[in-house]
Amino acid sequence: MDSLIEAAEFVRTIQKRQGIIISAPEEIAYLNGWISKEELLTSAEKYGKSSYGKHLKNVAGGKIKY
Repeated sequence: MDSLIEAAEFVRTIQKRQGIIISAPEEIAYLNGWISKEELLTSAEKYGKSSYGKHLKNVAGGKIKY
């Protein structure tokens, strides 16, 4: 259990410091062509104005580059 908590803390720290989202399932699905842009935006709306919802909208808008 400790290693799971440590992993979650690590991911949270990286996301906060780097300003990136690690492992967004909807983003992965969109980039692999498994869901459409419209489906991605529908998911983004479900999260409202949260940072995750904003991230998905930025992915749909082509504002996230890797």
